[in-house]
Amino acid sequence: MTEVAVVGLGLIGGSIALGLKARGWDDDRATRDFARGRGISTAASLEEAVTGAGLIFTAVPTAGTPAVLRAVAEFVPTAVLTDAASLKVSVLRASLSLPPQVRFVGGHPMAGSAVPGLAGAAADLFAGRPWLIVPGTRSDAAAVALVIEEVVRLGADPVMLEAEEHDAAMTWISHLPLAVSAALARVVVEKLGMKSGSLAGPGLLDTTRLAGARRELALELCLSDPGRLAAALQSVSQDLAVMADGLKKDDHTAIEEFLKGAARARQTIRKR
Repeated sequence: MTEVAVVGLGLIGGSIALGLKARGWDDDRATRDFARGRGISTAASLEEAVTGAGLIFTAVPTAGTPAVLRAVAEFVPTAVLTDAASLKVSVLRASLSLPPQVRFVGGHPMAGSAVPGLAGAAADLFAGRPWLIVPGTRSDAAAVALVIEEVVRLGADPVMLEAEEHDAAMTWISHLPLAVSAALARVVVEKLGMKSGSLAGPGLLDTTRLAGARRELALELCLSDPGRLAAALQSVSQDLAVMADGLKKDDHTAIEEFLKGAARARQTIRKR
């Protein structure tokens, strides 16, 4: 069995380490201590964590991923590297500067938790969830197969995508829901103030969960492709305007058709 290491022990990295019983490392000492308390074998240094590993997951923000990949490659140039960053075009471009023998396969697990960071990590976090596999010019068939094998061990469903297709899809699947959630939270509190906390049920809590995302992550996602996200938000605004128009006209048929279409769309999203 391939020895696995994980760099970055937040929600995603911690869950990978728990699920694969992998050795882990984080640049934050308090996080390393917490990880040990959670049963993760945590090395004292990056070199110690990755030495001897055949597959290394990096689970750090997109902006920090290239530097972490370069650091890891210095210690284990023959290992297969993969990441969990939410954007792929920039990461695959950066991977071209790695030493020639390094193999890199882009990855993006589509999983999350209401509990942020390592505290929310769980061995089964990825069970039944898509794990996007994004090969590049530094990927070979054996490296891709190894990443898929370990992803499947985590219970995830691997889905192959090209980098451009991945980043375009993320605008709609990841960045847009965050922006809409943020807008919903803002307008509810603007209208109801402190009462919103005592009145909110599961519907509002579920639909505004993403508004509580870490500020750094939220900014990274929203600013990754501002023009594309702005266009997506305009599409939502136009669709809401259709419903608002039907409500103003008391057009029951139009509202019913709107909701029926939404229900069909929801079923499409749920089909896996």
